[in-house]
Amino acid sequence: MESDSTYILLWCLYILAGLGFYSLLWWLTRSGSAKMFNYSMRGIMAAIIFTPWSANIHGDTLAPALMVLVLDFITIGDSSVVRAAVPLSLTVIFGELVAIGLCWKNRRQVEK
Repeated sequence: MESDSTYILLWCLYILAGLGFYSLLWWLTRSGSAKMFNYSMRGIMAAIIFTPWSANIHGDTLAPALMVLVLDFITIGDSSVVRAAVPLSLTVIFGELVAIGLCWKNRRQVEK
């Protein structure tokens, strides 16, 4: 029972730190003439920060996908990187599509 509460506590701390970093990124990209770049950066970083993936092949424990990717590369080798790279890449593509859609929607609202 203690390990479950520790696991939940660590995820809460990670999400809190991710929200802090993401709000800093949002603040840094709040202005400027390159709106599409700002939206793209926000979408890509949200996908990289908040995508979970299984920490090992046989378990149900989740960890941030970027950490799984890097630690699998360091400990197992480059053949295991695909395990976390595929879902992370798909999430980045989805985040980019959402960012493009939001940028296009907000651009059309400004024109009206």
